[in-house]
Amino acid sequence: MLLPALPCHADGGKDLDLSISTELMTRKTDYGNSSRLQPSVDLQYRTRLGALYVQDGEGGWALPAPGGWVSLGVASEPAWSLGGGVSQSLALARYGFDLPRDGSLSFSYASRIGSSHPGQLLAATLDAPLGDWMGQKFSVLGWASLANQKRRLGLNHSDDGPGWQLEQSNLLLVMSHPMGQRWTLDLGAGSRWAAENTGSHTAGWQTLLGFTWKL
Repeated sequence: MLLPALPCHADGGKDLDLSISTELMTRKTDYGNSSRLQPSVDLQYRTRLGALYVQDGEGGWALPAPGGWVSLGVASEPAWSLGGGVSQSLALARYGFDLPRDGSLSFSYASRIGSSHPGQLLAATLDAPLGDWMGQKFSVLGWASLANQKRRLGLNHSDDGPGWQLEQSNLLLVMSHPMGQRWTLDLGAGSRWAAENTGSHTAGWQTLLGFTWKL
């Protein structure tokens, strides 16, 4: 998931949060079907001066801010998550807001590191827990991005002139089923819209199957 949200608040006095997960994402669109198995490590180490974090290919430093947190970091943008089908390294700045039940909503500005496929994007990410039902935890995950003209041209996306244009939009309903004290099974389904390097866009469905171990 591109540029995931990062909560930055105390958790029962613990300084270190660590989880390891493996996710199988499958997508079905008019452009074709694809799937990818992706392991990830999520780590957050809190100090008096903020928190060091690594999450879904992004790493950096986060500080408390009014209503939530701010962070500066570097992210690896997986090829499979992009409509353009290329890998990117991004420098990014993020402002996040804390939501009920340890959820978060964040907005970020990111710029390409390197000379190939240059450009900038604005991204929003949502992690909104809905509550528990019969022992299962339900949440809504969302992420979307706007691309500037330089990025659109570099990725061969459709271009309607200068300004920011929608690059991708994703929404997932996820159910987490506990499997013991430290393991959970995650199942999700939702929609996806994305610009492609053919100059068009695709719309369709995506699913998630994952296992998470938490320290």
